[in-house]
Amino acid sequence: MGQIAVGRFYANRSLPTMIETKRLSPEVLEFRIPYKCGETFEFFLASDIHLDNPKCDRKLFARHLDEAKAKNALSLFFGDVFCLMQGSKDRRADKGSIRIGHLKGAYFDTVFEEGANFLSRWGDNIYMMSDGNHETAIMKHNEVDPLRNVTRLMREKGSKVEHMSYQGFIFIKFYQQNPDGSQGKVRMTTLAFHHGVWGGVVTKGTLGGSRYFNIFPTANIVLNGHNHERTVVTHTCYMPNAVGTVEITDRLHLQSGTYKEEFGKFGGFAVEKIAMPKSLGGLWLKLRPRDKGGVAISCEFAT
Repeated sequence: MGQIAVGRFYANRSLPTMIETKRLSPEVLEFRIPYKCGETFEFFLASDIHLDNPKCDRKLFARHLDEAKAKNALSLFFGDVFCLMQGSKDRRADKGSIRIGHLKGAYFDTVFEEGANFLSRWGDNIYMMSDGNHETAIMKHNEVDPLRNVTRLMREKGSKVEHMSYQGFIFIKFYQQNPDGSQGKVRMTTLAFHHGVWGGVVTKGTLGGSRYFNIFPTANIVLNGHNHERTVVTHTCYMPNAVGTVEITDRLHLQSGTYKEEFGKFGGFAVEKIAMPKSLGGLWLKLRPRDKGGVAISCEFAT
């Protein structure tokens, strides 16, 4: 595993427009990115967007997507991209919790089409969406696959977005080419993701990091969403590298936050359940391939 630098450094080059994307299996997606020594690359990570919910801060989300587009950063979404709670058979349905534009008979089709149109403004930079519990609930009770439909509509508009399931892996491989055209140095980092299950009003889900790294022992980065918390925690380990040198290496547990603020001034679900106000926004992940091996990793909040 590569060394990880926790802190702040600044990109000196945006991601290239030509990125090779390869689906190695249903659970594994690989990005291949050419690089030069000293370059840093950015990724925009988000989850629990709940795009169709009136409480979704679409202006903030759009601003972050605009920033990602300006940086030519890959945007990756890790579950609960949509809320989808206003179907006619949903016991959670509430007339006050539906966007005006979704008040139509073909509710799911309307949400999928409107959401795909909204996201397609940044379709060139959105490369992956994975399922969350809101999407899997619709698959279970309505036999409709939300993100399969949304990503299909976006791909019809030219996006390269991939649809993944509740958990999986993303291999990010940086490579150089030799003057003769052969492949030179390769630097790789592995991001494992799970939409999430563990929370905690006091611990804010940070205790789940140790469990996730037990599930994903080869990951340099583990990311979860679901609990609407936004944290960055290091998990340091002691292990040999590929050439047998023993290293102390930091790995990162990331929680990607939310774009839906449910904590109202006067009451409501979050107030009654003491769900606590949430810090809105996703994460900026910065990767710098090291000259002597590994990938330096930094992460900060999107504000």
